[in-house]
Amino acid sequence: MSGYLRRINYKGLVYRDLTTLRALQSQHVFAIPFETLDIYNQIPIFLQTEILFQKVILDKRGGYCYELNILFYQLLSLCGFKVSMVAGRLLHNYGYGREFEHMALIVELHGQKWLVDVGYGDFSLAPLSIQTGEIQSDGRNYYQIIDPVVVDGQEWLGVAKWNTGKQDFKIDYIFTLTPRRMEDFAFMNEFHQSSPDSHFAGSLICTLPTAEGRISLINNKLIRTENGKRVVRHIQDEGHREEILEKYFHMDMVYLP
Repeated sequence: MSGYLRRINYKGLVYRDLTTLRALQSQHVFAIPFETLDIYNQIPIFLQTEILFQKVILDKRGGYCYELNILFYQLLSLCGFKVSMVAGRLLHNYGYGREFEHMALIVELHGQKWLVDVGYGDFSLAPLSIQTGEIQSDGRNYYQIIDPVVVDGQEWLGVAKWNTGKQDFKIDYIFTLTPRRMEDFAFMNEFHQSSPDSHFAGSLICTLPTAEGRISLINNKLIRTENGKRVVRHIQDEGHREEILEKYFHMDMVYLP
């Protein structure tokens, strides 16, 4: 656990309370990028804790939803939190994706459930209370838990983010509170890596929040958002991309594919 805490630059004491949970989540998302380099380079991703720990914690890489949330689940468990993995379906332009398409975490503290997700990319930097209709802020954006969202005849919880352009909340994904096991996500983990229908297929994504906004590498573009201003730079070549990954995303180039 100490190596994990060093990886996310967490220097405080660890208590089983909301303050610690908020701090752990914040430190995690600022230190470990959401990235799909292995999928882009066709390197298999296996949902095994030891392999993920080596990649993300020891080799100082990032990962995508299953990888990052599985590791954070393990950390929270070791810290004494009551935590479970849950499955979600992302909202795409064509509608909702498949079940188990996304993994998030539910943490229960003093009878209150919290949605925790360090593996979505541009998402809440803080736990979200499972309180229907309550408008919540992570200090940057506003979120709302919507209940129920009926899809395919089934009721789901939805997590929505405020969309300034549309002046309304837009659902990011739907989920249930049913606890899941790591093995339940194996099929969709394979789907994301190998199916031409996967929205990760052929796309390289690496993103981190920053003190001023967010920095993202998407295919051949570096996108920096600072205080609402968006600046786009084009990547010159593979060497330039590696320099960017090392400089802005703090990746150890020795371990990159």
